[in-house]
Amino acid sequence: MRGLIYIVLIISLSLLSVVRVFGADFTPRDIYQRSSPGVLLIVATKDGGGGSAGTGSIINKDGFVITNAHVIFDKSANKIFPKITVFFKPDRVTGDTKNDLSKRSPAKVITYSTQLDLALLKIEDLPKGFPIIELANPDEISIGEQVVAIGHPEQGGLWTLTTGVISANISDFQGIAGKDVFQTETSVNRGNSGGPLLDKRGYMVGINSNIARMSEGGLAITGINFAIKSSVAKRWLANEGYQIGYGSLPLGLPGEEKTKIQKEEPGITEKKKEPEEKKAKPQEKALGSTEPKSKTEKPKEEILTEKRPYDMDRLIKTVEEEMEELMEEMRGKIREKRTR
Repeated sequence: MRGLIYIVLIISLSLLSVVRVFGADFTPRDIYQRSSPGVLLIVATKDGGGGSAGTGSIINKDGFVITNAHVIFDKSANKIFPKITVFFKPDRVTGDTKNDLSKRSPAKVITYSTQLDLALLKIEDLPKGFPIIELANPDEISIGEQVVAIGHPEQGGLWTLTTGVISANISDFQGIAGKDVFQTETSVNRGNSGGPLLDKRGYMVGINSNIARMSEGGLAITGINFAIKSSVAKRWLANEGYQIGYGSLPLGLPGEEKTKIQKEEPGITEKKKEPEEKKAKPQEKALGSTEPKSKTEKPKEEILTEKRPYDMDRLIKTVEEEMEELMEEMRGKIREKRTR
């Protein structure tokens, strides 16, 4: 009898776990707690000062990170920023920059596309314990689907959570063939660039990239934001020689009708090696890119993170100063060893 009670208890707990993962009660709080440690702050700087900042997502255990190209690309110099630093979410975000940005690592740009506005970075030594943000199959995502964004918006806090829904599907965004996006009302701003738009499983349905804030007629626009679909990133990565699969959990409750899940294993499998300078070149031809179509009357799209963005300048300057202090400390240790 006691054995039967144990079996019933185990089955009940298992069913509760399934409902929690697949059901509608998977709240933004759950998603944030599960996924936010896999979201990074990216700061790109250059010698002499200045740079850019944005958000990125860890997409495999070997330290590959997906973000926007405009986060790491210096448009004025027509090349990538020479120094890329990523910051890991602390156990508790306090609002104190020195505390919140204590965990960091250098990263390098593996490849990028300015037309698709995508970039792949590699963290040299990814610390253990940080979750991977898996890709969602966009074919599963319908208009009205609830989503959340995690990033570092201007005038807001680090690792900020915002919520909303998918508003529309748009193909060939900005006249670029193959650049398909989701429109969302989920609030994003400068600093959210390159960050994930997540469904209730914590899967990344898109990479936040653009916002519309002013129409051609000068009228204010709100709630019109765009995220590059995960399928675009998957296809682009494959074209660059890196295979990544969609996550395998179904979107709805068990027994509900759902679209087919690809059988590929999540995570990146490197299929080819190319010289670094060939991958990271300014004149890279994007996958499926064409000349932009003629403009029609439409809202102006604005890149989320400018080259020298708003109050993020202070953050960039702080990072530069801390890096200088670190270098000076290392030089001091070297001099000390030599004098012994």
